[in-house]
Amino acid sequence: MPEFVETEILLTGPDGESLPIRLNASPFIMGRSEVVSLPMPSDTMLSRQHCSFEWNAGAWIVRDLGSKNGTTVNGNNLIREHRLFPGDRIVAGRQILEFEVNKTTSPKPAPSPLEFVEDDAGTPMRPDSTFIIRLDSANFSAKPVGAPSLELERANRRMDALVRAGRELASFKPIESLFDITLELALDAVSAKRGVLMTLENGELITKANKGDGFRVSSAVRDKVMRERASLLVQDVAADSFLKSSQTIVQQKIKSLMAVPLQTESQVIGILYVDTPNILHPFDAEALSLLTVFANIAAIRIEHARLVEVEHVERVLAHDLEQAADIQRGLFPQAPPVLPGLELSGRSLPCRSVGGDYFDYIPMADGRVLVVVADVSGKGLAASLLMSSLQARVHALCELQTDVAKLVSRLNHSIKANTPDNKFITGFFAAIDHTTGEMEYSNAGHNAPVVVRHATGQVELLTAGGPVLGILPNITYAGGRTRLEPGDLLVMYSDGVSEAPNIKDEEFGEEAVGQIAAACLGRTADEVLMEIARQLRAFLGECSPTDDVTMVVARKL
Repeated sequence: MPEFVETEILLTGPDGESLPIRLNASPFIMGRSEVVSLPMPSDTMLSRQHCSFEWNAGAWIVRDLGSKNGTTVNGNNLIREHRLFPGDRIVAGRQILEFEVNKTTSPKPAPSPLEFVEDDAGTPMRPDSTFIIRLDSANFSAKPVGAPSLELERANRRMDALVRAGRELASFKPIESLFDITLELALDAVSAKRGVLMTLENGELITKANKGDGFRVSSAVRDKVMRERASLLVQDVAADSFLKSSQTIVQQKIKSLMAVPLQTESQVIGILYVDTPNILHPFDAEALSLLTVFANIAAIRIEHARLVEVEHVERVLAHDLEQAADIQRGLFPQAPPVLPGLELSGRSLPCRSVGGDYFDYIPMADGRVLVVVADVSGKGLAASLLMSSLQARVHALCELQTDVAKLVSRLNHSIKANTPDNKFITGFFAAIDHTTGEMEYSNAGHNAPVVVRHATGQVELLTAGGPVLGILPNITYAGGRTRLEPGDLLVMYSDGVSEAPNIKDEEFGEEAVGQIAAACLGRTADEVLMEIARQLRAFLGECSPTDDVTMVVARKL
């Protein structure tokens, strides 16, 4: 086994529970597989072998193993290996891992050439100039070897407060508890009895923790701290020209006050304010420095905790979207029906996790098959919910109605009654007799599908119908009829195909669909669909689709 420094990482799952994990091997692999070092089979956002921790050139590194959903370190996508330092935060799947060096398991180093010599037993350390500092897990103390000093006791108390702050704020705690802890430690450090901690929420300072009653912080103090990012100390309010005229301060009988910004590297996120009525012991510059350090430590920790919560919410949302995508995929036909005389092929690709496009093959009571392609306005989760509602309504109506135009009219009335005013649906509905090729259809504001005649290569557009669904409640939709002869192609698609823009902002176009289909006469329905998709990808180049892409091809045999 190679030499390495044994390390602990703090693992926090989506439930908020934390667990220390020891890196006791190199490589140490995390993933969904049961045979890796850290198996997490329930996290479906992890790949089987997701990421690896490895000891390399005297340091731990983390490496993504080509995972599907990627790995981030401190909010940045992990492209290549990253050397880890204490405090680094790794996000993989729905897990957060915080890196912290714990102890070494490397062999003991070779003896040093340095030699220690014995002092004269009779020469003691000077008690007036020698101090001993002890730091352990229970307490901090800095005491002189000889007689105690008042200044040293004050320094010891403040150093103890800093050490406590470091320990308390470094540990994993919910963000709300950090506010009370920070204020308590700050008050103790500067020997204050009253204080308040406020954070900036949507442009307004909101109290998150306070000790004492009747706080009325001067707006002059607030503006000085927030606008100038200044730490403010007023030792004697009555003698200060800046504040002696402030009734807010005078009425509270405040003798001395301090206000410091909760400041991260880039912004002020709040204020830490303390005051005292004690005339004999006002705050001093040392107390202000200590409070400023406290505020900076707290601000970084609070912001870190907020980012962790945001990441947790995002992971939960991503998990929910992943489940929604699985459910939506289940609503689409898993395979086209096998029908004598008719060949069908369909695909739908959402531009986000879930989409608003819909296609289906539904058996009708009279033996025909209803082929549907529809597009809900908008994208994402809202569109996908309307899409699932549309699917349920179409299936229900197919059991009651065989006249396509009447079916679409009833569908429109139902959608209008149950859809927000800013949403609508386009759709094409075709009932096909697979034995004769007879087709009855109605187009509800959708892209006109094309029929390509095998005998002549002629392209026909199917436009009979009416406006989009869900806008006008009492529309009567028209129906159209045509007949598919052997070898004829019917190509239905959403506007994510025809309106797809390339890098020059040129659209793929409706004509391109018909031209490609005409060039594919004699090929299977699936081959025609795949050829249109291939040429669409070539047209887009490096651009990604900006809308859901759905196509259905029917070919009469």
